Amino acid sequence: MQEALIRAHAAVDRPGDFCTAGDLPLTMPGLVVEGLGTLRLPLGKTQARKLIGCCRQAPYGKGTHTLVDTAVRRVWELDAQHLEFTNPKWELLINSIVEELRQRLGLEAHKLTAHLYKLLVYEKGSFFLPHRDGEKLDRMVATLVVVLPSVHEGGELIVSHAGHQYEISFAGAASGHELSYAAFYADCEHEVRPLESGYRLCLTYNLVL
Repeated sequence: MQEALIRAHAAVDRPGDFCTAGDLPLTMPGLVVEGLGTLRLPLGKTQARKLIGCCRQAPYGKGTHTLVDTAVRRVWELDAQHLEFTNPKWELLINSIVEELRQRLGLEAHKLTAHLYKLLVYEKGSFFLPHRDGEKLDRMVATLVVVLPSVHEGGELIVSHAGHQYEISFAGAASGHELSYAAFYADCEHEVRPLESGYRLCLTYNLVL
């Protein structure tokens, strides 16, 4: 990953942000979960509990090891191969977000591709202590998080780099009416503060140069 990040930073055409975020009008993904069916949005309590029943506790990387420790990370995850999107406009939306990210991250002259990685479900008390993302794909340079509408409070994403910090609340998704997203370079330290109420439903993508 370090070599890929060095190549990415060397390819930056103009100064860009290390993190960017925003809210968008809702495009229904037509998200189908294996064994559960199509998710209705905004995500409600009953369906959230059923979705969690399809998931597993998410691990975290420590050196060369992958561990499950709810004192470090408490969130539910589901692998991409168990998900399907039936709305063709969803892929168009993701592509448009990636195009915007190329501008904001300073990678205008270079192709950036999003690869779906996980579905994450946060419930009250879910969190993730400060960490950096591990290498998941060759030439991966950044992470994209797309948050689907589900009413919740708390769970701010804190992204830090070189003495600067972003705090992202995903307000659009938390209201239950919009999509929210955040993207940041993979060498940025980040954490998720505890969710105070409700549920948060995220799709995470690896951004590959």
